[in-house]
Amino acid sequence: MSLLDDFSRFSAISSVHVFPKMRLMARDHEPDLVAGSGELRVVTSNRFEFTLIGEPENPAYVFEQMRRQKADRYDGLSRFRLVLEDDDGTEYAGGWTVPSFRTGDGAWTFEGETESFMGGGRSELTPTGSTEVRFLIPTRHHAAQMLAHFVTTPRDRLPPEPRFDLEVMGQTVTFRFDRAMSMLTISTPASESLPLTYTENWLGEPLRILFGQLVFPRMVARVQSDGHAMLAVRPSPPWTRDSDWTALWIDGTAGWDKAGFWTLYAALLTHVASARTGDGRNFEANPVTHFHEEVIQAARGSRWVWAMTLASSIEGLVSMLYSRGTRREDADLDANTQLICHIRAWSGDHALKEAAIRAVQRTAEVTTAIAMRALVADAAITRDQVKAWQKVRHAVMHGNLVSPYSSQEDDETLIALADLMRALIRRIVGVGPVAGDAARPANV
Repeated sequence: MSLLDDFSRFSAISSVHVFPKMRLMARDHEPDLVAGSGELRVVTSNRFEFTLIGEPENPAYVFEQMRRQKADRYDGLSRFRLVLEDDDGTEYAGGWTVPSFRTGDGAWTFEGETESFMGGGRSELTPTGSTEVRFLIPTRHHAAQMLAHFVTTPRDRLPPEPRFDLEVMGQTVTFRFDRAMSMLTISTPASESLPLTYTENWLGEPLRILFGQLVFPRMVARVQSDGHAMLAVRPSPPWTRDSDWTALWIDGTAGWDKAGFWTLYAALLTHVASARTGDGRNFEANPVTHFHEEVIQAARGSRWVWAMTLASSIEGLVSMLYSRGTRREDADLDANTQLICHIRAWSGDHALKEAAIRAVQRTAEVTTAIAMRALVADAAITRDQVKAWQKVRHAVMHGNLVSPYSSQEDDETLIALADLMRALIRRIVGVGPVAGDAARPANV
């Protein structure tokens, strides 16, 4: 039995949880604002609210803390932390909050929203610990039917159950899909390649890219090697049909290719988990995921927003394949150096000299357009996709509006851009295209 089975009561939408003890904490090593009692409400899958009723020991201190928070609203540590305790003394963390309050003759009322709900638990000892995350999959979305088809045990393995084991970076990642609850569970032992804390974020990134939806864990269990566990209920944004057409995995000719789906998930997770920044591992979303998230959110806007976001994200993806400043293989560096020396010898305006030198230096670098020509030559993308990008890039980025109405020409351009984005992501993670990789925007 998973620790999340019992903890899931705190994730039920419209549920209300009463706590005899609640308090609002200020910064570390500072006194609490107030202690009292109240309730936590799970309003939607994306929203938690609370009410705390209590009498502050020092009203002036509360006003000062509220004033400081408003003055330093961009300082995350100026927010407050909600702590809750139930009847048996179990303590939970309600996350960061900036509440409103009403004063009274005695007790004051504090109300607000929280980011998440966290608690602890105890699991059987494991050598390395483990990560388990659960995702809400809308029942009527085609992803639910696809997962029911993909998350299956091979026929030669007993007992049969809705489970699939995937090898990623030498580790086993286990998928389970509960059709009745429409809940996807992903779990894996902690390891050097899939360590605790980071992995609970990484496991969902391929799903956001594959399905074109803001797929974030609803519940998380992080179990340490000594058996102590952190359990959490997190916001789970609603899905929308408007962004289905941005998905990397298209429900078409290749949509039911089980092996292809898992190959692509493994490649995406490997890319995310292997990436490093100057500070080490990525705790935030990988750039590929982040670009895709922007396109997903833009899909809820106007067609001009679609075009701008697709064009910008495509340029960002190309820069991941050819970093800025990369030298052209066919560049004549000696000729460039001679020309730069000639320009420096000119006695004219200094600003013009520097502008000319920079222009010459850029001719030796791989631009986005040059990179795309190389990708076309390598059959990673098509010439028509590049033409669509050039058409949009040179139009929308200079203030030319895209028609808000559907037309064959504009629709084909947007579809080509979406296909170009998919092709670049596949190139980045090293998985080639499959038949049927094309989709029409749902509201085109």
